[in-house]
Amino acid sequence: MSLSLSRLSLYIVLSLSPFFVSVANAGGVSPYLPMKISPVLENEVERLASVAGIPNLTKPYSLATIYHYMSKVRRSHPTLYSRLNASLKPYEQKFGLTQVSFSARVSDEHHAMPNARGTYSDSNLSANFRGQWQLADWFALYVGGNFTHYEDDALEEVYQASGSMLSMGVDWAQLDIGYKDIWLSPFQGSAQLLSANGQTMPSISLSNNLPIEFFGVRWNYQGFVAQMSRQPVQFKAGEYSDKDKPLLAGFHLSMQPTDWWTIGASRVFQFGGGERPVGIGTLARAFVNPRGADNDAAVDKESGNQIASLSSKINFDGQLPFTFALELAGEDTSNNKSYQLGNTALTTGLYFPYFLSDDISFTYEYSDWQNAWYTNNVYDEGYVNDGFVVGHWAMQVQRESGTAVAGTSHFIKTQWQQNNDHIISAVVRMSEHEDAGSIVFKDAWELQLDYVIPWRTRIVTFGVYVGEDSLGESFSQVSFTVER
Repeated sequence: MSLSLSRLSLYIVLSLSPFFVSVANAGGVSPYLPMKISPVLENEVERLASVAGIPNLTKPYSLATIYHYMSKVRRSHPTLYSRLNASLKPYEQKFGLTQVSFSARVSDEHHAMPNARGTYSDSNLSANFRGQWQLADWFALYVGGNFTHYEDDALEEVYQASGSMLSMGVDWAQLDIGYKDIWLSPFQGSAQLLSANGQTMPSISLSNNLPIEFFGVRWNYQGFVAQMSRQPVQFKAGEYSDKDKPLLAGFHLSMQPTDWWTIGASRVFQFGGGERPVGIGTLARAFVNPRGADNDAAVDKESGNQIASLSSKINFDGQLPFTFALELAGEDTSNNKSYQLGNTALTTGLYFPYFLSDDISFTYEYSDWQNAWYTNNVYDEGYVNDGFVVGHWAMQVQRESGTAVAGTSHFIKTQWQQNNDHIISAVVRMSEHEDAGSIVFKDAWELQLDYVIPWRTRIVTFGVYVGEDSLGESFSQVSFTVER
């Protein structure tokens, strides 16, 4: 972290620690479940979110929320309750490892993998781990990391401290300082504003780990400030500097007025960096007047780059339960009005936790976006972290080719749990992009097949990953993963 972010973290800890210790009759801090690491556990959690009506439009899910809503399905879905109860046992310990996995891969091409924290397909070894130390109800230390090794000497070995953080607080206000994963989207396959496509950023985050009930309505909120990777930043017309790293600030608020419907809004600001000044006034001006602070301002007066979204999730009960989600996002303002989203992106999706059978789940998500996404005249490389867009995976190829055109994407996922508890999982991703001058994009597709076998206290996965990217390049990968 930068010195300024570290000082801010220390100030917040010293200021708030007496308050957190003195609060009575409130739950304490809670660990978060790993995101995009353990597919089997994640699928069971998504099933719970659908049938129990968890009012979260963001991820990762906290353990406190999962346990709270598990009690609601103990009788209606005993198999789901039993599987989750067994899988979550490691998270109940005060001290120890909660998740460990190792993967070996063989690949023939260099391809950016979607939602894999800035990982390419030709990595031959990787490891993930999560651990926790609960020192008190209000104070905990979580340690995590992702290590990736590439056989090609031209590529660097990458270690990320994803999941490592110091947490303090109560169930309605948990302060997390470190490398917290943040996914601002109700969808499983993509997040337009903030996803796991890029490396996890160091951040300071304040949120509730249990829904806050107020006048019969359940609320969730999250506010954070994160530090992005270094890039050239324009601070005057035609003058760039990479002296300081850009910062990313975000705020999310959602409400569940009924047991079956959740709505929410998110705002994300990319600001600072280079030699641009940083202050509370910059954020306040951008939040209140996005058009005047960005669209109509001179380069040296701009607050930075900001995007926003409105999200909705509806859970339908019955013989064939399903969840319908919808999100409208904007890269800019429209019609010279601050309250209208411009350069819009629309994502919609259906999730069936039990698709014609108690053993099969099915997901379909569709995205459509206009041009100019993840680019900005202030930030030379745009909305990226270490070369990866931190939003929708399908626009990674645009960033790599220096374009920002309109396009669409499809995400299909299904899991089939057999009688012997073996699992067959299939994920299909497709994307289309409009041509950009001399760059002619092709229809891209990829298929990921996994066969999962429980073995004693471990899970063994054999995987195949193949496809063709938007530039017509084919790629393939075979993987072997052991998880505990």
